[in-house]
Amino acid sequence: MKSTSLAMVCLAVLFSVNATAKTMFILNFNRGELPDNSSACASSLSEENAEKEGEVTLKLEFEGRGWCGMYLPKKSSWTGFKKLKFILVNPGEQPIKDVGFCVKGARGGGGPDNRKDYKFEIPSGVKEFEFTFYGDVCNDGKSPLDTSKVVIWNFDNYTAQKVSFFVRKLWIED
Repeated sequence: MKSTSLAMVCLAVLFSVNATAKTMFILNFNRGELPDNSSACASSLSEENAEKEGEVTLKLEFEGRGWCGMYLPKKSSWTGFKKLKFILVNPGEQPIKDVGFCVKGARGGGGPDNRKDYKFEIPSGVKEFEFTFYGDVCNDGKSPLDTSKVVIWNFDNYTAQKVSFFVRKLWIED
């Protein structure tokens, strides 16, 4: 009887471990990690709008049309992951329109056949975003997005307006 109970406990532990999603922070702000590439955007770590005391957020301040992210990121292989997730905070009362997140894949060139732009609007307050990039196609509408070696990822402001928002967390998961 004891061996049956032990086997049941082992199976329960095995299934609960396998049920946990595999995640990887693209940048971990609480470890001081910052984007290394930008245009018309200042980035800094801030205690403003952090989820908990002792944590920090990434504050992005766009002067107009621009971007902020990583070129040749250390965590460039997104193989085995399916979803891009981030939590954004818009401290203003109005939504922030015409912003997005860009992923450039492993193939060379700068055309629409090796990049995917995820465009969205940030409502006032806190919002978690989720995009499934696994199996997605690039901006050309036909080339598969190759995330085996991400060359560039960045947040984008597609307008001439000054906008600021905070990133609480930025990760990928299976």
